[in-house]
Amino acid sequence: MKADPLVARLRFDAFELDESNALLLRNGKAVTLAPKPFGVLCALARRPGSLLTKHALLDDVWGHQFVTDSVLKTAVSEVRAALDDDPKQPRYIETVSRRGYRFIAATIGASSLRTPAIEREVAAGRDHPALTALTALCRGDAALAELIRVVAATLEREPLVLTEA
Repeated sequence: MKADPLVARLRFDAFELDESNALLLRNGKAVTLAPKPFGVLCALARRPGSLLTKHALLDDVWGHQFVTDSVLKTAVSEVRAALDDDPKQPRYIETVSRRGYRFIAATIGASSLRTPAIEREVAAGRDHPALTALTALCRGDAALAELIRVVAATLEREPLVLTEA
Protein backbone atom coordinates (compact mmCIF):
# COMPACT_ATOMS: atom_id res chain seq x y z
CA MET A 1 0.00 0.00 0.00
CA LYS A 2 1.25 3.45 -0.90
CA ALA A 3 2.31 5.64 2.03
CA ASP A 4 -0.34 8.17 2.95
CA PRO A 5 0.03 10.94 5.51
CA LEU A 6 -3.55 10.30 6.61
CA VAL A 7 -4.04 7.13 8.62
CA ALA A 8 -7.48 5.67 9.17
CA ARG A 9 -8.45 5.23 12.80
CA LEU A 10 -12.17 5.33 13.35
CA ARG A 11 -15.20 3.63 14.79
CA PHE A 12 -18.43 2.92 12.97
CA ASP A 13 -21.34 0.87 14.30
CA ALA A 14 -19.81 -2.14 16.10
CA PHE A 15 -16.49 -1.80 14.23
CA GLU A 16 -13.19 -0.14 14.99
CA LEU A 17 -10.61 0.33 12.26
CA ASP A 18 -7.00 0.98 13.26
CA GLU A 19 -4.83 1.16 10.14
CA SER A 20 -1.53 1.78 11.90
CA ASN A 21 -1.93 -1.45 13.88
CA ALA A 22 -3.56 -3.37 10.98
CA LEU A 23 -6.65 -4.11 13.06
CA LEU A 24 -10.33 -4.35 12.29
CA LEU A 25 -12.38 -5.10 15.38
CA ARG A 26 -16.06 -5.95 15.72
CA ASN A 27 -17.37 -5.51 19.26
CA GLY A 28 -13.76 -5.62 20.45
CA LYS A 29 -12.91 -8.89 18.66
CA ALA A 30 -10.53 -9.10 15.71
CA VAL A 31 -12.06 -9.58 12.27
CA THR A 32 -9.89 -11.52 9.84
CA LEU A 33 -9.28 -9.61 6.64
CA ALA A 34 -6.52 -10.28 4.10
CA PRO A 35 -4.00 -7.45 3.53
CA LYS A 36 -5.34 -6.20 0.17
CA PRO A 37 -9.01 -6.03 1.26
CA PHE A 38 -7.84 -4.37 4.48
CA GLY A 39 -5.94 -1.85 2.35
CA VAL A 40 -9.08 -1.15 0.31
CA LEU A 41 -11.08 -0.56 3.49
CA CYS A 42 -8.43 1.79 4.85
CA ALA A 43 -8.18 3.72 1.58
CA LEU A 44 -11.94 4.24 1.57
CA ALA A 45 -12.11 5.06 5.29
CA ARG A 46 -9.41 7.75 4.93
CA ARG A 47 -11.80 9.70 2.71
CA PRO A 48 -15.30 9.16 4.13
CA GLY A 49 -18.08 10.30 1.83
CA SER A 50 -15.71 10.77 -1.11
CA LEU A 51 -15.82 8.80 -4.34
CA LEU A 52 -12.63 6.84 -4.92
CA THR A 53 -12.32 5.73 -8.50
CA LYS A 54 -11.36 2.18 -9.35
CA HIS A 55 -8.10 3.48 -10.78
CA ALA A 56 -7.28 5.42 -7.58
CA LEU A 57 -8.01 2.39 -5.40
CA LEU A 58 -5.96 0.07 -7.59
CA ASP A 59 -3.06 2.52 -7.53
CA ASP A 60 -3.34 3.11 -3.79
CA VAL A 61 -3.58 -0.55 -2.74
CA TRP A 62 -1.74 -2.43 -5.51
CA GLY A 63 0.75 0.31 -6.38
CA HIS A 64 2.08 0.16 -9.90
CA GLN A 65 1.49 -3.56 -10.35
CA PHE A 66 -0.55 -4.58 -13.36
CA VAL A 67 -3.86 -5.92 -12.05
CA THR A 68 -7.39 -5.95 -13.43
CA ASP A 69 -10.56 -4.46 -11.99
CA SER A 70 -11.62 -7.97 -10.94
CA VAL A 71 -9.07 -8.03 -8.08
CA LEU A 72 -10.62 -4.84 -6.73
CA LYS A 73 -14.12 -6.25 -7.06
CA THR A 74 -13.03 -9.38 -5.17
CA ALA A 75 -11.36 -7.30 -2.45
CA VAL A 76 -14.46 -5.13 -2.01
CA SER A 77 -16.59 -8.29 -1.77
CA GLU A 78 -14.29 -9.58 0.98
CA VAL A 79 -14.55 -6.28 2.86
CA ARG A 80 -18.34 -6.36 2.56
CA ALA A 81 -18.41 -9.96 3.83
CA ALA A 82 -16.25 -9.00 6.83
CA LEU A 83 -18.51 -6.02 7.58
CA ASP A 84 -21.72 -7.95 6.81
CA ASP A 85 -22.59 -5.21 4.31
CA ASP A 86 -25.13 -5.72 1.52
CA PRO A 87 -24.12 -4.11 -1.81
CA LYS A 88 -27.81 -3.65 -2.71
CA GLN A 89 -28.54 -1.80 0.54
CA PRO A 90 -25.10 -0.64 1.68
CA ARG A 91 -24.42 0.69 5.16
CA TYR A 92 -20.65 1.00 4.82
CA ILE A 93 -19.44 0.78 1.21
CA GLU A 94 -21.44 2.19 -1.68
CA THR A 95 -20.75 1.22 -5.28
CA VAL A 96 -20.80 4.07 -7.77
CA SER A 97 -21.57 2.25 -11.00
CA ARG A 98 -18.64 2.03 -13.43
CA ARG A 99 -16.68 4.61 -11.43
CA GLY A 100 -15.64 3.37 -8.00
CA TYR A 101 -16.62 3.14 -4.36
CA ARG A 102 -17.47 5.40 -1.42
CA PHE A 103 -17.20 4.80 2.35
CA ILE A 104 -20.61 5.88 3.69
CA ALA A 105 -20.57 4.64 7.29
CA ALA A 106 -21.44 7.11 10.01
CA THR A 107 -18.25 7.28 12.04
CA ILE A 108 -17.78 7.80 15.76
CA GLY A 109 -14.59 9.32 17.10
CA ALA A 110 -12.70 9.33 13.83
CA SER A 111 -9.23 10.72 13.59
CA SER A 112 -8.95 14.47 13.38
CA LEU A 113 -9.50 14.57 9.62
CA ARG A 114 -11.73 17.32 8.32
CA THR A 115 -14.43 16.31 5.89
CA PRO A 116 -14.12 17.41 2.25
CA ALA A 117 -17.10 19.77 2.57
CA ILE A 118 -15.52 21.52 5.52
CA GLU A 119 -12.19 21.76 3.68
CA ARG A 120 -14.02 23.57 0.86
CA GLU A 121 -15.56 25.99 3.35
CA VAL A 122 -12.20 26.70 4.99
CA ALA A 123 -10.54 27.18 1.60
CA ALA A 124 -13.27 29.65 0.67
CA GLY A 125 -12.62 31.65 3.84
CA ARG A 126 -15.85 30.65 5.55
CA ASP A 127 -14.34 29.06 8.65
CA HIS A 128 -16.85 30.55 11.11
CA PRO A 129 -16.03 29.74 14.76
CA ALA A 130 -19.47 28.19 15.36
CA LEU A 131 -19.14 26.06 12.23
CA THR A 132 -15.66 24.99 13.30
CA ALA A 133 -16.91 24.00 16.76
CA LEU A 134 -19.87 22.06 15.40
CA THR A 135 -17.84 20.17 12.83
CA ALA A 136 -15.26 19.27 15.48
CA LEU A 137 -18.08 17.58 17.36
CA CYS A 138 -18.94 15.38 14.40
CA ARG A 139 -15.32 14.08 14.23
CA GLY A 140 -15.10 12.89 10.65
CA ASP A 141 -18.76 11.98 10.15
CA ALA A 142 -19.05 13.28 6.60
CA ALA A 143 -22.85 13.15 6.49
CA LEU A 144 -23.25 15.04 9.77
CA ALA A 145 -20.63 17.60 8.79
CA GLU A 146 -22.39 18.19 5.49
CA LEU A 147 -25.74 18.61 7.29
CA ILE A 148 -24.19 21.16 9.66
CA ARG A 149 -22.65 23.05 6.73
CA VAL A 150 -25.98 23.14 4.85
CA VAL A 151 -27.87 24.38 7.92
CA ALA A 152 -25.21 27.03 8.57
CA ALA A 153 -25.31 28.18 4.93
CA THR A 154 -29.12 28.32 5.01
CA LEU A 155 -29.08 30.37 8.21
CA GLU A 156 -26.63 32.82 6.62
CA ARG A 157 -29.01 33.35 3.69
CA GLU A 158 -32.28 33.24 5.65
CA PRO A 159 -32.09 34.53 9.23
CA LEU A 160 -33.88 32.36 11.75
CA VAL A 161 -37.15 33.90 12.92
CA LEU A 162 -38.60 32.49 16.10
CA THR A 163 -42.32 32.87 16.74
CA GLU A 164 -44.34 32.01 19.79
CA ALA A 165 -46.52 28.95 19.50
